[in-house]
Amino acid sequence: MENLEGPDAKVEYLFVERVEKQEKIINDEQGYLIGFINLFFKEIDYKAFKTLVQDQLNLAVKHSDYFQNKDINLDDYKFALVDNEKNFKIFETIDKPFYEMLMESLRNLLIVGKNFDIAEFKYHEIFYDWFENYSNRF
Repeated sequence: MENLEGPDAKVEYLFVERVEKQEKIINDEQGYLIGFINLFFKEIDYKAFKTLVQDQLNLAVKHSDYFQNKDINLDDYKFALVDNEKNFKIFETIDKPFYEMLMESLRNLLIVGKNFDIAEFKYHEIFYDWFENYSNRF
């Protein structure tokens, strides 16, 4: 334990489960998860980060009765970095440009289905709670 090193940084995220049809801002049966990912800069690149996110989300949905999907494919999701003013920079995939911007800013990460309306979600109580209570803000 005395040799245990803490993470260099952490990424706070809000994950909203993908649904085939997004009927309202959040459908009644749609699951969501607030969490964080520890980062060790020496050991991780964008490919490793993508695997880490996929593994963490898959573990969470498999061990929860709350989610409809029991397997997460990140190709079904888009990724938004959220700044202090609740502005979004949206990416279609976890790739090198996404990862470089994430590392530069260490902003909050919103992971939502491709058909999810992020602009409307910004005013939802789930987003507000996450942003106010859990997000990386300076």
